[in-house]
Amino acid sequence: MKRFHKSPAWILCIITAVLISCAHGVMTKQWTLKQDLYFCEGSLHSSRSSDEVKKTVLRVNSAIDGNTRYQQIDILAPYDGAVFPGDIASPVFRWENWPQGINTWLVIIRFEGSSNSIYVLTDTPEWRPEANAWEIIKEQSLEKQAFITVAGIDEGARLEVLTTGHITISTSKDEVESPVLYQQMPLPFAAAKQNPTHSVWRLGQVSSYEEPPVIMKNLPVCGNCHCISKQGTLFGMDMDINGDKGAYTVAGIKENMELSRDDFISWNDYNRADKIQSMGLFSRISPDDTYIVSTVKEKSFFSMIPDINFSQFFFPIQGIIAWYSVDEKQFHALPGADNPEYVQTCPEWSHDGKYIVFARAKTDHRLDDIIGDKGYFNIEPGERIHDLNKKYQIRFDLYRVPFNKGKGGTPEPVVGASNNGMSNYFPRCSPDGRWIVFTQSPT
Repeated sequence: MKRFHKSPAWILCIITAVLISCAHGVMTKQWTLKQDLYFCEGSLHSSRSSDEVKKTVLRVNSAIDGNTRYQQIDILAPYDGAVFPGDIASPVFRWENWPQGINTWLVIIRFEGSSNSIYVLTDTPEWRPEANAWEIIKEQSLEKQAFITVAGIDEGARLEVLTTGHITISTSKDEVESPVLYQQMPLPFAAAKQNPTHSVWRLGQVSSYEEPPVIMKNLPVCGNCHCISKQGTLFGMDMDINGDKGAYTVAGIKENMELSRDDFISWNDYNRADKIQSMGLFSRISPDDTYIVSTVKEKSFFSMIPDINFSQFFFPIQGIIAWYSVDEKQFHALPGADNPEYVQTCPEWSHDGKYIVFARAKTDHRLDDIIGDKGYFNIEPGERIHDLNKKYQIRFDLYRVPFNKGKGGTPEPVVGASNNGMSNYFPRCSPDGRWIVFTQSPT
């Protein structure tokens, strides 16, 4: 891969964007489980023989009482009920919140329709299956459930089970296949904002066990929301240049991409006369590469949090959906998604380009007054993300509106993603048009 380097004049960066297939995809071998398997991890790996591991597992199994209500641990990953794509590399199993006295953990994986199990003995509160073991787990949980139990043990004079946790996972026959482009930035967010050159962009396969290669780095400006067109022919990204928060680059994908002044548009060119600034949040390219839709004239409810895990609080409280014609180089509002009484954001194209799905919420002038003209608000000492979610609430519904060559139409709520007492946002439409995937949360 070629390295990023600075160029003279107005060439901002070079992106190496070869969308190659990694050699670490799903193994074609049939991974059957014909007997119980035992693994030993952590510092226990070098201190116990296979016979000792098996004896300990059998003792723990016999000590677990199905009628006892053990103190429950929190299994952080994977999520309970997680469905993994068929080509994904092994995840990390991680848990927390256990009572004192635990010095050993037993992970038990049982499978629907199988009498054989996998046992992992470890002294650390996490475990990542090695590749072959994970392929067995995926094969045995293909389109059915795997039952995961994590038991905390006191291996004293009398072996005792002190805590347990339970989740289920399964594996889909469907695969991701395509590489994923993502930004890797330092935390907290304030550090990344002050030092944009510390962020890098990587392109990798979910099936790979190797670190994804860096394809863009040393960006002297902030770059965030990005997308690849459906055909894999166009690349788009928010990239602040010359103090323009609405700057957006659109360029054809090649092995080496040089971004110059001609490759940028500005969402601030939409109705510039009203002097309301635009950032152009969550822009998306149409399936035929002809149009781009985005949130414009937005105002965001924003604050930085001194917390490494959740270091910013952010959501739009004003905004409409606008579109840009790549051929005509013109901006227009999208009728049906431009009502000033609502905030309209997170646009997404339907698979055939006929509709725009977007998130909509009633404008809350109370939040508008809090943010004022500063563009942010200060939190109280000690406040964290959960406090702010309770204090400042907003709930979005998903709507869809005909694109109709930019003429728009009447917005209609998406059944199952609106008026459900939850907030629904960040929609994505599947390539076959059968599904809308979206985020849902209480606020």
